[in-house]
Amino acid sequence: MDTGINDASNDALQTKCKACGGFMQYSPQDQNLKCIYCGSISELEKTPVEIKENSYEKWESIAAEADGDNYVQTTEIRCRQCGATTTMPANTSGVKCLFCGTPLILNEASVKRFWQPNYLIPFKISDKVSRDNFGKWIGKKWFAPSNIKKGGLDMDNFKGIYLPYWTYDAHTQTSYIGERGVHRTEEYTNEKGEKQRRTVTDWYPASGVVTVDFDDIMVPAGGKNRLPDGILNSLNRWNMVECVPYRKEFLAGFTTEIYERDFRDCLADAKVQMEPGINSEVRNDIGGNEQRIHTMDVEYRDIMFKLLLLPIWVSAFRYKGRPYQFVVNGSTGEVLGQYPRSTSKIILVVVLIILALYLLFRFLA
Repeated sequence: MDTGINDASNDALQTKCKACGGFMQYSPQDQNLKCIYCGSISELEKTPVEIKENSYEKWESIAAEADGDNYVQTTEIRCRQCGATTTMPANTSGVKCLFCGTPLILNEASVKRFWQPNYLIPFKISDKVSRDNFGKWIGKKWFAPSNIKKGGLDMDNFKGIYLPYWTYDAHTQTSYIGERGVHRTEEYTNEKGEKQRRTVTDWYPASGVVTVDFDDIMVPAGGKNRLPDGILNSLNRWNMVECVPYRKEFLAGFTTEIYERDFRDCLADAKVQMEPGINSEVRNDIGGNEQRIHTMDVEYRDIMFKLLLLPIWVSAFRYKGRPYQFVVNGSTGEVLGQYPRSTSKIILVVVLIILALYLLFRFLA
């Protein structure tokens, strides 16, 4: 189908096989390019490299559409239903949104310039292993309906997709004012004239300066509607030593979600993630048995960032007309998602708890 778009971004994801001329795709099982026709393997460079970051101070004032090697031209297509923006699959006459299953309108695809990903973690888990992992995962959910645990699912195909994340490094220096609480034990006489002991807290003023360094604080850069927050926020177990420099060949056969929030928009979210670490260090510096923090003035220095692509398998199933979405970490195989609860099993547990409490009450009476 002719989309009316003439650019090289589609061809970039189609690597020709040197043996037969067919198309090659990245194979998680082989961790290399593999011809979908003759099975020939083409080795990819996966040697670990030293991660280099981009200076936030240098780039924050530059327009998002700036020219240069840091930007790449990409064909994007946006889902009208959930708003997810992804790269457009090549050589296709019809495609559905990977996140919600809505048919995409191919003539709405457009060419835009985006910050080129700096690094990615390649797929290591195949769709078959993902299915097996999901079966084991759902099988351990006691409240899941029995027919689901036995494999009775109408499940969509697993779809491999790279999610965009901005990562941040920062050196922070925080000036604080607070109070240190020190416990002591004192004796007192109660209303009956009996001697008792109690803990009293004495408060003393405290102030100081603490420094905390952060590395690879990860912030999702895609849209908010594509995955449930519970799933998205739990996608945080990644082995950063598996990062490789961005190469389009790793994307062959997969779809890439395009970031909707640039590195400036996501910095505020990164700072929110840093707050607990800074708060904890301030409390440690105050010391004592309890702490009160009245003010904290945080200065962020040497902020660095990079755009990272992370691999997941996305799928969903329907149970009694309701969709349940889940993902499989394409690097570790970890399963995260939603599943229905059996009403009969929940009622059974409630009845057993009530019965146990009743028997315990009778025993103690």
